[in-house]
Amino acid sequence: MRKTKVLTLLLSVALTMGLVLTGCGGANSDESNGNTSSTKENAGKTAVDISKKVELNMYLIGSPAKDYDMVLAEVNKKLEKDINATVKVNWVGWADFGTQYPLLLASGEPIDLIYASTWTNFYSNARKGAFLAIEDLAKQYAPKSLAQITPDAYKQTEVDGHLYAMPAQFFQYGDMGYIVRGDLMDKYGLKTIENLDDYGKYLDAVVKNDSQLDPSGQISSSGGLESYYANANGYYNILATQYSPFMVSMDDASAKIVNLYETDGISDYYKKMKEWGDNKYWSKSILSNKDDKMFENGKAASNLHNQDSWKGAYMKHPDWDVRFFPNSKYTYKTSAMQDGMAIPASAANPERALMFLELLRTDQSYYNLLTYGIEGKHYEITADNKLKALDLDGFAPEGYCSWGFKSPEFYKEPVDSPPNIDEVRKQLSDRALDNPYALFTPDFEPVKNEMAALNNVVQQYALPLNYGYIKDPAEGLKTLVDKIKNAGSDKIIAEMQKQLDAFLAANKTS
Repeated sequence: MRKTKVLTLLLSVALTMGLVLTGCGGANSDESNGNTSSTKENAGKTAVDISKKVELNMYLIGSPAKDYDMVLAEVNKKLEKDINATVKVNWVGWADFGTQYPLLLASGEPIDLIYASTWTNFYSNARKGAFLAIEDLAKQYAPKSLAQITPDAYKQTEVDGHLYAMPAQFFQYGDMGYIVRGDLMDKYGLKTIENLDDYGKYLDAVVKNDSQLDPSGQISSSGGLESYYANANGYYNILATQYSPFMVSMDDASAKIVNLYETDGISDYYKKMKEWGDNKYWSKSILSNKDDKMFENGKAASNLHNQDSWKGAYMKHPDWDVRFFPNSKYTYKTSAMQDGMAIPASAANPERALMFLELLRTDQSYYNLLTYGIEGKHYEITADNKLKALDLDGFAPEGYCSWGFKSPEFYKEPVDSPPNIDEVRKQLSDRALDNPYALFTPDFEPVKNEMAALNNVVQQYALPLNYGYIKDPAEGLKTLVDKIKNAGSDKIIAEMQKQLDAFLAANKTS
């Protein structure tokens, strides 16, 4: 009987404590002003010890807003309550990411989260062991985010059977294009930009009429117009790496990998670039120029980027009537790893980093802060659920590498978007192809030394050709091709062709 009374008493205390704890949990959820209760419950289920406060070290691409620290302080207030952590954001500038990004991954610095993409060489970095495999950890610490990934997106992100990043789930038909000032086009009597030559006419008019402006707005990491030339001629960068000249023509059903520097027309392209350089369509010091805000700050007459950059520039300078002209012959649905977030192998707090990423991807209050800023100060939501920016100088919507966790569920179309944005989106959709190579992820291990040598050769010999620095472009192209071959281009093509053929055979549709 005594034992029964003791057990009854213990059960009563346990139930009472359970009710008290449940009540406290509910109060905290309300105070957090966001849907974070599931994350906290998840932390309990996984027995994460969050008693020790940690600072997460995150790297993003670009540069911060004037009010970014103010916004981040609000994020950290919430984050400390929810998972007993704060986050420090570091930036890799646009002009430096090609060199600084790989150095960061190789440095061993404890980095908990980093933006990752095909254009930051995600696949090759993953195979080098730069990132942590997260498929098991995510089941515990970011289950909702893991469930969001579609089967195709998972396949595109997977490397050798492991998930090395959380891909953003925002898909659109992407294309890089010419972003120009409509007011200047009207001034020069130019109606449209359909191709590279039309863009050249615009640059020429800028030189002759507004010489105080940098015509092209290119910087050291732009790489020139080589990718624009390739895309306009229907080539697809099959290796999805920066500085790769290895392409597949989307008009060639044989899926033969070619070296762009040995294709018809490339010699004429480099001659054109020599003429453009001589005509001062860009600065002679372009390879040392790191000012990635020339266009938005009124120092340049154009920019080479995507429709999101166009939208941001239009919103900031409606009086310029900023226009966007797609460049590519074909467009494709953006790949899963066009944008994503990865946890480097050097991470000190991978579990807490995944919990933070879960909040960014599934809690709109966190998403809105790092994407749109502080509500009432930087933006407001209109009655028709659109975004009205209030302080573009303080914090411009989607301007600060929130693309790594961009969400179709939380996305808000700005009310000040260009009036023809739907027309441009339809234009891109009409050009779209089903990309048969979307799920192809090359394994560079058999040719890693050749790829490293190739990267150096392209930077040393191709970039000067792209900017018209070489006095005799025909001779410069010959030297480039010779150097590429000496670096092992034939071996790279043979290995990549073997892998591509195997991929296509395994994924053949009837």
